[in-house]
Amino acid sequence: MPISQRDELIPAVVPLTLDKRTRSDFAAFIPDGDISRFADQMRESLKIRFDETMAILRDKKFQELLYNYDRAKNPFYVAYGTQDTVSSEFVFKVADKQLKPRDYLVAFSEFVHANKDKINALSILLNNPRRWNSQALKEIRQELKKNAFDEEKVRKAHELSGHKALADIISLIKNADSDQNPLLTATERVNRTLADIMAKHHFNEEQKQWLNYIKEYLIINLAIEKDNFDVEPILERHGGLAKARRIFGDKLDNLIAEINYKLAA
Repeated sequence: MPISQRDELIPAVVPLTLDKRTRSDFAAFIPDGDISRFADQMRESLKIRFDETMAILRDKKFQELLYNYDRAKNPFYVAYGTQDTVSSEFVFKVADKQLKPRDYLVAFSEFVHANKDKINALSILLNNPRRWNSQALKEIRQELKKNAFDEEKVRKAHELSGHKALADIISLIKNADSDQNPLLTATERVNRTLADIMAKHHFNEEQKQWLNYIKEYLIINLAIEKDNFDVEPILERHGGLAKARRIFGDKLDNLIAEINYKLAA
């Protein structure tokens, strides 16, 4: 898993300092509730305590706390005999426009419709999912960011509009193409994909264990290649590509292709 993708697991809204009560809430998950230290040590923790660290990051209660922790209240004073009104709303910048969340999602949908036959990676995802791979995912992220629609902003706009929080990038694009496509989290998408594959094929216990390793990798990456088996910790430390080939035999290549297809389909 690229380090840059691991960093995305800690939302940018997490503060460096927390009040006593909030630190106590975080202490249920991390030492002393020190979220700043936890974030600073993320790279090293993923190297030496991968499973333990990922378990914390995937904990739904921990994720909810990251977004909904008690923030410090700023006092608001009203002068005697004077009636003041204050309002604020989250806006997103696209070119020279400042858009409200729902308008931003409309603009994103228009971008997807206008480019799904022009940007190769979008065309793969929406029109030819059998070609879905890590390179297509990387290209989509680059194109969205370049055009002011990086996935974190689109995800935030959905949340502020009352839709599902933490939707994965595949869902964000498919829903923009057609609102009939549901918003799924990465965990939901990967679980659904592997459930379909396991229902279609027979796997022995050793193969099922390896599918669990693959699942952990996919929840963060949403695509898999043979090259990943020898460089990503969750796969490499269990024997890498050579072990996977012994476990799945000559079916490994087809399995990888089927997983990628079902993730994008």
